[in-house]
Amino acid sequence: MKRTFSHIIGLLCTISCCAQQLVFSPLDTSDGLSTNCVLHILELPDGRIAATTPQSIDVWDGHRFQIIPKDTLSSTPLPGYQGAYHVYADKNNRLWVKDYRKIWCYDKQLQFIPDCLPDSADDVFVDDQGDVFFIQQDTTHLLLDLKTFQGKQYRFYANGEVVCSEGNRLLYAVQASLDSTAITSLVVTDTLRGRFYQLIDQKLCLEFDTHTRRWTEIFRANRLHTISLTDNNTAFIVSRDGMWKIDLPSRKAEQIEQVLMTDGSYISSSRLNTIFTDRNGNVWIGSYDHGLLVGRHADASESHTPLVWILTGVGGFVCLMLLWWFFGRKRKGEHTDSNVSDTHSTPPATAATIPIDHELVSRATTLVEQHLATPNYTVERLAQDLCMDRTGLYKKMTAMLGKTPTAFIRGIRVNHAVQLIQTTSLTITEVAEQSGFSSASYMAKCFQEDLGKNPSELKGNQP
Repeated sequence: MKRTFSHIIGLLCTISCCAQQLVFSPLDTSDGLSTNCVLHILELPDGRIAATTPQSIDVWDGHRFQIIPKDTLSSTPLPGYQGAYHVYADKNNRLWVKDYRKIWCYDKQLQFIPDCLPDSADDVFVDDQGDVFFIQQDTTHLLLDLKTFQGKQYRFYANGEVVCSEGNRLLYAVQASLDSTAITSLVVTDTLRGRFYQLIDQKLCLEFDTHTRRWTEIFRANRLHTISLTDNNTAFIVSRDGMWKIDLPSRKAEQIEQVLMTDGSYISSSRLNTIFTDRNGNVWIGSYDHGLLVGRHADASESHTPLVWILTGVGGFVCLMLLWWFFGRKRKGEHTDSNVSDTHSTPPATAATIPIDHELVSRATTLVEQHLATPNYTVERLAQDLCMDRTGLYKKMTAMLGKTPTAFIRGIRVNHAVQLIQTTSLTITEVAEQSGFSSASYMAKCFQEDLGKNPSELKGNQP
């Protein structure tokens, strides 16, 4: 009953808060867009929005579109670039459109610039400040992305390495663990927290923290197209299978299945192709067949959202009534659902056991060990990587091993930490980081619960 009550309250509170969600209005062929298929969106330094389509670049000035044909035959060869579609705007209001082994460049009047590369370069990058970098690619150490942050330059390479330099001085290099050498990359900067978010080969989202100099895997999904930071706490990723919302402080990701339009209708997020946030905080989404979608936060007082307006008031009233009813029952001593165990708790000692699936345990162990440096490698992610649902994994693991998946993951992290303490000279904090614990204090808590001693005691026993 308590759980059902919580779900009802959560649902109603979500409804009552829906006035705060983004609501989108369309810009499509009826507004002068050349086609309703949009590949990429970018803001020019003068505030105009450039939307690239398969055959053109459509520039919106706030009133009308200017259509610039993008002729494949007129492109400049770009032999050093083997990645996916990428667009830049530099500080001189030039627009650079990169595709596999070719590039187009347009001046501030959007006139095509032929032969836009110097003879010594076979690739080009533009950083967040609008500075242009012409480079000659090293095929053994391929550069995929380049960013400048707080006076330092960060170069992202195909082997997962990020190299930080200041002027001509190399500061450090840190390499992420990749399944294979990357081909394509998209990096955005979280200037508030000093983090970079990188999409690798459209299937992996990584975070690099410039303060800790650590890589963290956020999540994996199919065909991750683009990522955009929409405010200080939120990022959105558009993928082939829909849109993902990332809470930046916690690094948690959730899937958004549809977006709300100003007329009250919804568009499936699987129809979305790219996302961008302009300097005024407006969110722009490009779609496969709905043109451009321009987003802003819904206002419950607006006439086009009567349902939101009604539910905001009704939802709040119903929440209050349910709270009054629930606590009234509780005062009368009507306790329900008291024997329902939480999925994170230790399973009952009388739980039925089944033969151990050694192959499953081995795969699960390997997966956790491969993600020891990923603090947010959760039970949900483990179940996904095992091609199981969370409930099925919980039931099978508790029946086989007498421990929950959470305890299973924690046990592997504790064992790894013990090995590091006994065989290396790492500090307790470094051991916690390399074992995937969120902090040294949390690792100490786990040690005390699992081993009956804290890490410093083990450290003190070493010769």
